[in-house]
Amino acid sequence: MKPNITLIGMMGAGKTTIGKLLSKTLNMGFFDMDAEIEREQDIPIVQIFEKFGEEHFRVLENNLCKKILQMNGVVISTGGGVVLNPENISIIRQTSIAIYLHATPQSIYSRLLRDNSRPLLAGGQLLHIEEILKNRQHLYKGAADITITTENKTPRKIVLEILPLLPLREIT
Repeated sequence: MKPNITLIGMMGAGKTTIGKLLSKTLNMGFFDMDAEIEREQDIPIVQIFEKFGEEHFRVLENNLCKKILQMNGVVISTGGGVVLNPENISIIRQTSIAIYLHATPQSIYSRLLRDNSRPLLAGGQLLHIEEILKNRQHLYKGAADITITTENKTPRKIVLEILPLLPLREIT
């Protein structure tokens, strides 16, 4: 049985980009939780936050996380706040090799400066990013089997750094 590989970390850390490349490299499927929520709800996440609030989004996220229990052998890109729910962390830990992609607040700020699709970071205020990361970092680290710093690295270099850290006998 192939375990999943789940990427966690702040929005803007590169989870989707790295996830797609890692899934191709390992010949595994790819599943993006935020994209799936948007597909299921038929509206962008920013509108879910605006119309229904963050609490409603977190319920949708948790319901989708439960579906991960049925998946096998996929690379999963999570939303940045998935670790806020202990049940989500438990599901990820049971079904996956969890990889925390760590980026500094400055790096996240520069990556998201013009991205208004992220409801918690619209406008990309550096102090707000620092605060969110400070509040979540212990959750990311606690949930992760592997931590990778993404600073000044290409997606390919990050994937090449991840590969030797994976217990490949369980994945291949």
